[in-house]
Amino acid sequence: MLVEIVLLFVLVLVYAVLRDRRPRNCPPGPFEIPFFGGLPIIDEGPAEDLKKKYGDVVMYRTGSFRNVFLFDYNTAKEAMARLEFADRPIFFSTFSIDDKKLGGLLGSNGVHWQHDRRFVLRNLRKLGMGKSYLEEAINIEAKALVEDLKKYGGEAINYPDSFRTVALNIIWQMVASTRFDLRSTEVEAIYKVSKEFQTKFTPIMFLPSFVPVLDYLPKCVKNYLFNEHIVDEFFDEMKAIVKATIDQHLKDYDPDNIRDLMDEYIKGIKDGEGDDETFFRKGALGQIINDLFQAGSDTVNFQLKWVAYLLARYPEYATRMQQQIDAVVPRDRMVSLDDKPGLPLIEAFVMETMRYSSMITMNVQRSATRDTTINGYFIPKDTIIIVSNYSVHHDPRYWEEPDKFYPERFLDENGTKFTAPKQGFFAFGSGRRHCVGELLARMELFLFTAAIVQHFDVRPPHGVDIAEEGVRNYAGLRVPADRKLVYKPRD
Repeated sequence: MLVEIVLLFVLVLVYAVLRDRRPRNCPPGPFEIPFFGGLPIIDEGPAEDLKKKYGDVVMYRTGSFRNVFLFDYNTAKEAMARLEFADRPIFFSTFSIDDKKLGGLLGSNGVHWQHDRRFVLRNLRKLGMGKSYLEEAINIEAKALVEDLKKYGGEAINYPDSFRTVALNIIWQMVASTRFDLRSTEVEAIYKVSKEFQTKFTPIMFLPSFVPVLDYLPKCVKNYLFNEHIVDEFFDEMKAIVKATIDQHLKDYDPDNIRDLMDEYIKGIKDGEGDDETFFRKGALGQIINDLFQAGSDTVNFQLKWVAYLLARYPEYATRMQQQIDAVVPRDRMVSLDDKPGLPLIEAFVMETMRYSSMITMNVQRSATRDTTINGYFIPKDTIIIVSNYSVHHDPRYWEEPDKFYPERFLDENGTKFTAPKQGFFAFGSGRRHCVGELLARMELFLFTAAIVQHFDVRPPHGVDIAEEGVRNYAGLRVPADRKLVYKPRD
């Protein structure tokens, strides 16, 4: 009897493995461990190894999900524009703070995503994205940043929290009509919970999302093996912060005085009361706010760290940018967007910083909604599609000497005019999920960079060599390792 049971078990196992094997004509990739695969890939090192060994389109399995990595710009751009790759993977809902797991910008799909994306785009434009009065708001923060950096008196400091607060203030004024003092204790709780999550993050934390059977383990075991409690604490804290903000807005809501994006959404909620099919819900609003908060403050904060690091590492560019600014902008006036034509090197420096840093290493995942193909390879339904931003930005087919920091690649042959990249640039994604905040982010980075360059010489401490950049990876974000720099006010 025992022999029969063992034989039956073996037959069932073999049958399951055979059913689970990779379909024919899929992209090349490493050998798959049935049901488990390998650890999630979120950093450029392992991804580049896959590219070198297997080419521009590679299949790699993690748990029950097959991933296809796209390393070539043209292939990625064509795929991201296709309707069958417009959705996010189903596991994104696990990390939603929406009680129905349907709303938001980043992880939602279908009609809910379309509704929330259109709402946010419409209202960001209405609230000033791309308009002169938003520029004024950014320059208010730029002035505050300059004053904050001056308070350190030229001493060597780590990247200041004010980098993040100025970015948070821009998006928070549009979303919630709130501005924080750059050294306010009010934002410390927000920074603490997100920074702890980023510094303690490892790919193994998300294994239960990729290997569903692991989710049945006792909570104490998952906390021990995967540090799941850190993920839970992060989302619980963010949910509490967002809920408090919404509750205060509901309390203060005045239909005759619509102040911001949150008021506009609350108006939609109240107009849709009694309608079971309305897309305006408090839970969806919470997820929208969370998405805007994370995207609007973290990304600009980390990019400003790259700006400061690269200014200190390549002071010759800072000197040339200062010469351009001094030639067209009086010292008692902040740089404006109208000054752009006379400041091509600053725009080139910002663009090259985004390319060189490839801060968001992997573009946010998409999912195949049906069986399809990419470059002739079969892509089964529910396959996760991942574009490697780092690979695209460091591809010698599109960039000469891609590992070199060289802002001149974005200038014309005379060096007097900024030239936008025509291909090989993927920092803001592409296609149907193109970043809704690209215009705002580029405005912020140009004006904040110009403010720092106009008012400071950024240098390493005396005798310190920062040529070895020491990049750290925070939950898929490439960031310069913490280091002290001197922000010396210009004479």
